[in-house]
Amino acid sequence: MSATVSQRLWRLHRQRLSAALSTTAPQASALSRVHQVLSEARREQQAERNEQAKRNEQAKRNEQAEAKKSSRLEDAKGKVADRRAPRRAHTEHRPADALVAMPKVFARTGQPADAEVAKIAVLGAANAGKSTLVNRLTGSPVSIVSARPQTTRSRIMACATEGNKQLVFLDTPGVVSMHSLRRVSRAVVTAPWLALAEASHLVLLLDAFKLTAKTDETERYLFAQLHKHCRVPAVLAVNKIDLCEDPDKLADKVHAYSQLYPYITDTVHISAHCGTNMDELKTLLLSRTRPGDWLLPRGVATDMSDLMVVEEAVRAGWFARMHGHLPYVVRQRNAGWQVVVVPVERQEHVWAHGTTTARVRTVEQRELVVSQELVVGSGSIAKILLGANGEAIREIRRSATESIARALGMPVRLHLQVVVEKDTRTRK
Repeated sequence: MSATVSQRLWRLHRQRLSAALSTTAPQASALSRVHQVLSEARREQQAERNEQAKRNEQAKRNEQAEAKKSSRLEDAKGKVADRRAPRRAHTEHRPADALVAMPKVFARTGQPADAEVAKIAVLGAANAGKSTLVNRLTGSPVSIVSARPQTTRSRIMACATEGNKQLVFLDTPGVVSMHSLRRVSRAVVTAPWLALAEASHLVLLLDAFKLTAKTDETERYLFAQLHKHCRVPAVLAVNKIDLCEDPDKLADKVHAYSQLYPYITDTVHISAHCGTNMDELKTLLLSRTRPGDWLLPRGVATDMSDLMVVEEAVRAGWFARMHGHLPYVVRQRNAGWQVVVVPVERQEHVWAHGTTTARVRTVEQRELVVSQELVVGSGSIAKILLGANGEAIREIRRSATESIARALGMPVRLHLQVVVEKDTRTRK
């Protein structure tokens, strides 16, 4: 209520009060008149307050209407801008379904009439170079390669096809000795031995540097178990010969191991990292093929599911940037998976009537949108995984995105989120 209106009302009330007191009526009548004047004053003041509240409410409504009008104008401008630029498809955060998580099954596997195949399990101690060997023989980065042991967590199938022959390799986790059984999961422990049941040949990989400079307890355990329970023909591959500093000691060790498993047919000294004698090993394995149907089409390097390709690429990123036991305590969880169709503008040059004209054509392109959660048990580990100002997680995302795009043959948008969850599992 404005000050001018209030002053005018009070002057009017004082005049009425003075008039009531100046009358010659009895005192009781004068007091009654005073109460009446005061009541009228209160009613008029309340009416003025109500009127002012109505004016304020109307002003508020006008402001809201103006704001809505401005918002509609902004939305209209945004829609016009969207029509001018390629629109990105809306993505929903839905986890990968069962088909994405399953190994790939090919309805038709084109192959020659005289097709031959050999299914080869690669066995060895942790960090002996099994994944590097498989990647070198297949010519594709199928398995994670890291300086840390037990990087491979499950059996991975990869293949190399030459002519009418196909080599199918089963890359397995490192064999775990009796003293280390409680340190790793049951799946990692059993995967190498389960691969024996489906293999027609073995590649037994020995680490030349470890044989001459460190203990070989795991290797002795591996060969003892093979001697008891296995009769599959094998090739003994001695890896990392470029790091060996005592050739005489290595020769004695290799001879001793070749006697522990009587089904070893050949011995090859190689360096999977440098490529030394890899052609010789591959030729030897190709000679072991037998008539049979190919398991994968020509040009396909692995039957890994698309989800596993994504998980392996992301895991390779943090294994390369974390130290000690930290890479092994990070768990992955798929939070979103969707293949979307995105309009993409491409420039073309058209030749007509002796001149070249450039034009822009809009085509539809498939794009994979993936959201992965990296679950850790404490905030301190989360900070290490994120890195300073998020640099580490951005680098993991960048390298994984490039690797996934090459493997799946389509553009990829990868979203990574670090989640802290207390591990409630009990360990004995």
